[in-house]
Amino acid sequence: MKNKRNHWKRLMVAGLAAITLTTGANLVNMQQAHAQVSWDGFVFEGHRGGRDARPENTLISFAYGMEMGETTLEMDMQLTKDGHIVISHNPFMAPWLAKGPDGKYVEKEFQHDLRLMTLDEIKQYDIGTMNPNYPGYEDYYQSHGKTQISVPGTKMPTLEEVFELANSYGNTKIHFDIETKSYADPADPGYKDCPDPAVFVKAVDDIVRKYNMQDRVTLQTFDWRTIVEMKKIDPKITTVALVNEEPDWGWMEGCYLKIGDKKASPWLAGININKKPYYGDYMKAAHDIGADAVSVYYGELSPNLLDEAHKLGMHVLCWTVDNEKAMNMLIDMGVDGIITDKPWMLKKILVQRGIPTNEPTVNVNSPYHTGTAINDTEGKKLENGGDAAH
Repeated sequence: MKNKRNHWKRLMVAGLAAITLTTGANLVNMQQAHAQVSWDGFVFEGHRGGRDARPENTLISFAYGMEMGETTLEMDMQLTKDGHIVISHNPFMAPWLAKGPDGKYVEKEFQHDLRLMTLDEIKQYDIGTMNPNYPGYEDYYQSHGKTQISVPGTKMPTLEEVFELANSYGNTKIHFDIETKSYADPADPGYKDCPDPAVFVKAVDDIVRKYNMQDRVTLQTFDWRTIVEMKKIDPKITTVALVNEEPDWGWMEGCYLKIGDKKASPWLAGININKKPYYGDYMKAAHDIGADAVSVYYGELSPNLLDEAHKLGMHVLCWTVDNEKAMNMLIDMGVDGIITDKPWMLKKILVQRGIPTNEPTVNVNSPYHTGTAINDTEGKKLENGGDAAH
């Protein structure tokens, strides 16, 4: 992501007046409800469970997060053919992550679409060892796989299993930042077979209520339609609007604001971010859609935008921050939380600065306990050329 700024937009943002939001022909009259999640400290999240340390979006990684003292477990969700919520960033078995029942890595993207599979079929795949050789994803392995501890035999979990894991650890404080991976733009390959937003969030809400996690869950999304639908079900559920101003990578990476686009963005529930009253002001748009927080790529955040969000009563989280300089800069700026692939690095900084984290919880009897968590010294050694144990 290039850290470029649109100077004119920053000037416009500062003086925008509050106004009711119009999306297409429909009037959205979202009153900002009191969020159920109590943000009483710095939000410390491992991205996809901390993918530079453990296999991403797995019970192994979430156990690691609790043992690190994270305040929040961050994860992605897909809705299966038979109505289960599984934890996966991609809507398919990723060839750079998944081995089939034959023990071989999946050959190509969308070969096995999770949304067209049953949970029993999904559980046949092993996502515990990253593929270092999938064409086009060699850099992905170099960035995340070299420090990741391989755990062969790891299966894709359900949201219910994540909640059960936290309960088995006796961790009553951990929060869950759960992302609806919903694809709003018909031009995106992920759009085909994407569940209706209302159906998706209803399935999520049923599980959240089943485990009585309403005050520990934040629903985050690039597809703001799911925020609108979730607020209809539970106006108090805590929601986080994900944003991405200037994408310079491929599809399915976010609600592109597309500065200068004359059409309303499908990602933003029909909002045209470039017209009155917004003129590019996604903080105001997120507030009006009913979001309690905004999660933004850290290179696109300015002090003015941060101040605006706080004045609107919203928290600001930053993703995905993987170097110490940026972490310290953002904390100095006053952000409310950081999402990182390297939880051990952020943990060290928070401890040094006297910023509280959760008390680490360890369950040595859990099948998902993988021993001593990567610390900063070990992490730097691995990043400088060593390979994680396999």
